[in-house]
Amino acid sequence: MYLISGMHRSGTSLVARLLFEAGGNLGDPATFYRADRWNPDGYYEQPEVQQINMRLIHGCWGKLTYFKLPSTQTMINRGVRIRGELKRVADRYRNKIVKETRFCLTLPVWLAHETTVDGILICLRDPVAVATSLQRRNWITRAHAYRLWLEHNQRLIQHAEAIPVWFVNYHHLLHEKTFEREMHHVCQFFKLQTPGNLLKHLQQKVVKRSLDNSTECKARYPSNLQTFWKQLLEKHTRQFCGSET
Repeated sequence: MYLISGMHRSGTSLVARLLFEAGGNLGDPATFYRADRWNPDGYYEQPEVQQINMRLIHGCWGKLTYFKLPSTQTMINRGVRIRGELKRVADRYRNKIVKETRFCLTLPVWLAHETTVDGILICLRDPVAVATSLQRRNWITRAHAYRLWLEHNQRLIQHAEAIPVWFVNYHHLLHEKTFEREMHHVCQFFKLQTPGNLLKHLQQKVVKRSLDNSTECKARYPSNLQTFWKQLLEKHTRQFCGSET
C-alpha cells in the first residue's frame, strides 16, 4: 500500500482527490466514504480501512479515547484479535493508494502483521489552522487540539522511520505560484505521470481558495509546537534539494 496520512484536518482529502483525478488507484470509487458538511467534495477513503483503524484506536472507549490516546502496544494487542481482517484488507489494497489519517497512530499495527507499505505521503498543515478547524468540528479546546496535532505527527514520523516518505505542504497546494511544483513531486512519489496541462487542470478543477483559513490563524504557538512545526517545514524544504523541479 501507498499511504496518504497526517493529522486530521490537514488536507489529506484534498490530496487524495488530486491523486484520484490524476489517475491514482484509490480502490473502488463506489465505496468511498460519503461526503458531508465537513468535506463536501468527499473524503476519497475506504470505510473498511477506516473502520479497522477506529477499532484499533477506540477499543471499548469510543471517541473518549481521544482525551488520552492509546499506546502503540495497546493497539498492537487489539490488532492480534483481528489479524485475519487486517491481512485481508491489506491484501485488497496492495499496490493501491490508501488515504487515512488514523495511520498516524495505527501504522505499527499494520506493519506488525506484515503489511507492505511502499511509501507514505505526510500532509502538513499549520497547527493553528488545524486547531481552528478541530475546534469548529469537534468542540474541543485549542490546547487539546494542539496536543492531538503534536502527538499524531510525532508518532507518524517515528513509525515511518524505515519507510520512504514525502511531505506535502497543504498551504502550497492552495496557491497558484506553488501548486504545480508541490503537486508534481507528489505525483512523482506515487509514480503518476503529469503530461501536458494536467497539473493546471487539476488546480482549476479541484483547488478552492475557500479551503485556506490561514488568514484566520492569529493564535501564537506553544513553544514545543513551534519547534516541531519548524522541524517539519525543514524536512519538507530539504527533500527538494537535488530533485528535479
